Amino acid sequence: MSTAETRQLFALTNDAGVLDRAATDLAAKYCGTYSPETVRALIDDSYRLLAPTSRITTYLPVLSVRFASERLAAIARHEGHLVTTAPEVLFVCVHNAGRSQMAAALLNHYARGEFTSAPPARPRPTRSTPPSSRA
Repeated sequence: MSTAETRQLFALTNDAGVLDRAATDLAAKYCGTYSPETVRALIDDSYRLLAPTSRITTYLPVLSVRFASERLAAIARHEGHLVTTAPEVLFVCVHNAGRSQMAAALLNHYARGEFTSAPPARPRPTRSTPPSSRA
């Protein structure tokens, strides 16, 4: 999807204002590390990546901003701009049953900031949830 197509999609869904405000906020957070243009480009890219597979678009702007924020933090840590003393934990669920997401949520709840968890990894992503994982 081109930038012009993305802007047109933003206009159709009225998401541009939300993304503009978020870009301003994230640019202030990463001032001196990343330019406002870089932050906005990453938010636009996150939106473009999530939009094609989004079935419910109500929360697409919020999820795009959250995704972009996580990506900026990961890039900043990788480049040495953001240093954290908390160990990072990566949970991997090889059966795509949602166990890694549950483990990450439990760690976040009980660790109270002593650990950080990376986004859960799924080595073989699928479009559906296995029957054994459904409640």
